[in-house]
Amino acid sequence: MTRSIWDNELTLDEFLRDKNRVSAEQLAGIRRVHAQEGGGWAGHFVDAGAITENELLQLLMTETALPFIPVLQVSVADDLLREFTLDFLRTFECLPMDRIGPVLTMATPNPLQPELFRSRGSSQIKIHLFLCRVSEWRECLRRLQDKLQNESGAA
Repeated sequence: MTRSIWDNELTLDEFLRDKNRVSAEQLAGIRRVHAQEGGGWAGHFVDAGAITENELLQLLMTETALPFIPVLQVSVADDLLREFTLDFLRTFECLPMDRIGPVLTMATPNPLQPELFRSRGSSQIKIHLFLCRVSEWRECLRRLQDKLQNESGAA
């Protein structure tokens, strides 16, 4: 049975600890890196070798029943690039994909982030969430950063 991520306060580090996917020693090290570098959790767990991005994706798909989206094949709507800062996208490991009326579609390698829903969700905005791989999310962010730098250089 899957848990509702919307009503859940469980974070990715707690989830992986509960699933016995990370040792106490690994978790302590990853938490230190996270405290120093910031950003989201998923990339830190993958970088530390605690779990592969495919294992993480499969675990989260099973737990949350969220669908996968290959984010490298989707373009982010330009109006969303003005709404979200790169810092926000890095902190919450998310990528806005599209907005149609009150529905915001986002992709993330880490849906277990209650803060993301508190910061973006409201009675006027509904968030439709998709899962993506850490490496694909990172590549999309790199492309967005390049695009923004090119646009600011051309201005």
